Amino acid sequence: MLGWEFPPFMSGGLGVHCFELTRALCRLGVRIDFYMPVSGQKVESSCPSIRIIEVAKTELRPYLFFSKASQKASYGENLISAVREYWKKCEEAVVECAREEKYDLVHTHDWLTYKAGAEASRRLRMPLVQTFHSTEFDRTSWPWDYILGVEREAAEKADLIIAVSNRMKEQVMRLGAPKEKIRVVYNGVDYARFSCPQTLGKAEQNFKGGKKLVLFLGRLTEQKGPVQFLHAAKKVLSANPDVIFVIVGKGELLPLLINMSISLGISQNVRFLGFVPEEEQKKIYKMADVFVMPSTSEPFGITALEAMSSGVPVIISKTSGVAEIAKAAIKVDFWDIDKMADRILAVLKYQPLAATMSKLAEREASSFGWEKTAEKTLEVYKEALSKHAERKL
Repeated sequence: MLGWEFPPFMSGGLGVHCFELTRALCRLGVRIDFYMPVSGQKVESSCPSIRIIEVAKTELRPYLFFSKASQKASYGENLISAVREYWKKCEEAVVECAREEKYDLVHTHDWLTYKAGAEASRRLRMPLVQTFHSTEFDRTSWPWDYILGVEREAAEKADLIIAVSNRMKEQVMRLGAPKEKIRVVYNGVDYARFSCPQTLGKAEQNFKGGKKLVLFLGRLTEQKGPVQFLHAAKKVLSANPDVIFVIVGKGELLPLLINMSISLGISQNVRFLGFVPEEEQKKIYKMADVFVMPSTSEPFGITALEAMSSGVPVIISKTSGVAEIAKAAIKVDFWDIDKMADRILAVLKYQPLAATMSKLAEREASSFGWEKTAEKTLEVYKEALSKHAERKL
């Protein structure tokens, strides 16, 4: 399996997915060599049958900072150069390790790893499974043709494709992939990790100051809808000033969002916490009265399941993959700021509504384990191997 992130080197859902999926596959008896860039941090395997192999040092985290519209040209050149170096060294490392370790197939994630996996699978004559977590159409309103080209090639040439939602399936078909070779496998959540009781100390209580807390947690990029979140906050605060809006995450829009909170006149009720480690995230979920995920384009949305596991009432964008399976969440159009604000106010005002949503969310999230994701992924592996064997006959 070829990835870009693995804890503690991670910036979002891709790293979470690779960590949780490999661990769950390990429990099903799959042995995995997981290839990733050299992170400079201590990356440890989460299971005895998972070996972490680091190649090509890089500190770039494209899904956290990359945006064609706002970045300097030099960073774009550095990004592509770093990815190409990783492709070359990763391909060679896979082929070299295959001399001692018998591989059955290669599994790649997004455009960041496709080229290395494609070449390695060709040289080793084994099937290639490609997972799409997002596409250029999702990540930015200014798609980069180079990356689209890589994604179109992956959509065309991978033996089988995994899409993390039906929404993602449609995007992959837009890239040219035939419907017949796409399998939808939803992400999961480690329910036990987020449902466990969290003791909120005096500092946490002081942080809320007796106010209701509305939470946004995600990368501060156009795709995640933090601008819409602040506009909804303005409308909520005009009706109920005893609310604080907490934004957890970092990204290119941070300066704009800080200035926006000031220009909207709500800066006293908005807290920017930046990057927060997982242990602290669990506490923040427990502190929240409402979690809002207003993404303009969200292939899945693991944070919504984390919030639901924590028993937090959840409001999510209709343009998200998780909306396909999360029945306990309120769904709104990301552009409908009035309705978003109305729903936030309703959950904050009516305790029976909040309590019912909390109970249903927690119950529903408990059925979305990574074990199910791993089982479905293993079915795709077996299908890819079967098809490959048929072609060799």
